[in-house]
Amino acid sequence: MKNINFWIKQIFIYAFPFMAVILCLFAKETSQVAKNAIYLCLDIVIPSLFPFFVLSKIIVPYISRLPCPGFLKGFIERVFHLPYYTIIIILLGFMSGYPSGAKMTRDLFDQKLLNSKQASKLLPMANNCSPLFIIGTIGAGLFKSIKLGAFLLLIHLISGIMAALITGKLVNSFDSGRKDNKNNVQEVRRYNHGNLKRNTDPPGLSSLVTASIEEAAILCIKVSGYIVFFAVISELLSLLGVFSLLGGLFSVLFTGSLQSARYMELMTALLKGFMEITSGAQAIYNLKGIQLNIQLAVVSIIFGFAGFSVHTQIMGIMKSTGSKYRVLFLGKLLHGIIAGITAFLAIQIMPMSIQTSEIDAVSNIGLLWTRPVVILIIILSLIIGPFRVPPLKRKASNVNKI
Repeated sequence: MKNINFWIKQIFIYAFPFMAVILCLFAKETSQVAKNAIYLCLDIVIPSLFPFFVLSKIIVPYISRLPCPGFLKGFIERVFHLPYYTIIIILLGFMSGYPSGAKMTRDLFDQKLLNSKQASKLLPMANNCSPLFIIGTIGAGLFKSIKLGAFLLLIHLISGIMAALITGKLVNSFDSGRKDNKNNVQEVRRYNHGNLKRNTDPPGLSSLVTASIEEAAILCIKVSGYIVFFAVISELLSLLGVFSLLGGLFSVLFTGSLQSARYMELMTALLKGFMEITSGAQAIYNLKGIQLNIQLAVVSIIFGFAGFSVHTQIMGIMKSTGSKYRVLFLGKLLHGIIAGITAFLAIQIMPMSIQTSEIDAVSNIGLLWTRPVVILIIILSLIIGPFRVPPLKRKASNVNKI
């Protein structure tokens, strides 16, 4: 394992000059893509994620005190081997979109309401595509149909629940070994009961709100950095023909023919979606000669898998927690496969008529009034946050001066 990591590092070191030259050669294209990605973050990503990031920090210290019906508590603990209050994180993750679920999972871990294994199990369940993005951006904006967006959202939710059940079972079987289900549930309850005893005094609401706003602003900047980086990398791979090459190879493997141009384009668009979901969805919509049911199935796969851009955002938030990426990858891969199969079969079994309308997609050109507000909030948070010294540290510094 150490040798593999060593060679991976060496490859990145020697590949850096090559990537720098490629960036210089395609400076115009990559600059435009980076600018569009920044506009996307300012117009959509940050305004939609910022409130949920703030909310997660505020509610997490109180989340373990919320009442829960006994049957639901037992279901969560037995099926997922997770504390019952994680159901709130899962529901909010479906509502807010990724990576809000990772932020709430990290807050639970920091409050010692989850251990690293439980956090790993929760990540693929709590990080899902938001209804606003599926219905608004993809359904109404891209496919020009709100009804179609609602259909994609329903498929995403159903497949997410199915994938969560399967992932929970698989991870539990890997972790439990020869332990039976009853002993595992009792172990989870003992662990969580001890943590609830240690978390009896949540912090004050005023200090919690201030800290949550600062953390949310800084986290939004980090998420935006991941989005811009993967948008540029995806564009470079597309310009260099890497996606087309891989798409042709997969097309040959599946069809056995080099002349199946439609399948090659479809595989190329799918690979783009595996890198970043927005560009992948746009590429699938722009395909000509591909049936709508296949397009929707492939888009559902992309939504379920979430893309490596989102994966890195999630694991960046969960850094130093001991969470396992293989659990997240397995859960999102299952989500994507189940979503694609479910969407294809649903349309085959129950055909529906779609009436499109001339709804414009969200524009990335022009100066919206929200951008100066978002930029101002981020700047204030960066200025105030580092200089806000906690009371205990301020006292200690005064003692040292004396």
